Amino acid sequence: MACKPYLMNRYAALIISLVFILYFDHSSAQDWLKTAEAKAAKRDTKIYHLTSIDGKNQTVKIVPDYANHVLKMICLKDIITIEDFWGEPPDIRLLNKNFIEINYAVRGGSGVGLGNTLIICVEGQHLYKAMHVLRYLTGESGKQQEEYRIKLRLIGNSINNCKLKVSVHDFVDSKPRPKENYAYDNNTVLAFDMQQNVFYSVKQDIYDHFITTRNKTKQKISGNFPIIILGKETYYFINDRWYSGNLNKEMFEFR
Repeated sequence: MACKPYLMNRYAALIISLVFILYFDHSSAQDWLKTAEAKAAKRDTKIYHLTSIDGKNQTVKIVPDYANHVLKMICLKDIITIEDFWGEPPDIRLLNKNFIEINYAVRGGSGVGLGNTLIICVEGQHLYKAMHVLRYLTGESGKQQEEYRIKLRLIGNSINNCKLKVSVHDFVDSKPRPKENYAYDNNTVLAFDMQQNVFYSVKQDIYDHFITTRNKTKQKISGNFPIIILGKETYYFINDRWYSGNLNKEMFEFR
């Protein structure tokens, strides 16, 4: 039986009303989320006072942007931007009067926990990434568990003799593949290079190339470079940027 015209009009009006309700509810939810993220960013913005490498008093402002997954460090007119920042408040502390340690979460895959550590300092009017490394990696899949984690402690009473003690904990426990199981715990001490303002394990002459993970571009390098070795993880400071991985293969840039 054909639907009467007035019923068709009522159905059409009902559908249009539902569409408007859903649209405005979605729009209101988005506006609420943006407002909440802006309030959280304002609440979690921190200001730190430290002494620069050249002995001057400086102020560093650390600003999380939860909406865009960006974390910014600002000093004078210089800005460091972390693009892999995820939506958790960063854990920040002064290592001493010269260095700030910033621990932040990174988005991992399903069942994977991932976080990085950035240490910054100031010299002149510039911010420097004294170290940028993996802080923790945890994963659980079926009958296999793995965990990699580091802890930091600065030793020394001045910028001229400071060193960074790093404790590394790393283990894999696999029930189906027990031959892959291992447990690694070690302490290592990193020196500080006052020319480049970075911590390092060793410096090495390198004449090689690598491919960046993000854009697959090939880069040739030659010179003497600071390297950090923390258990199974190796980091290279190349052209003012920190990379992890293997030469001759793909390297991941911390950014």
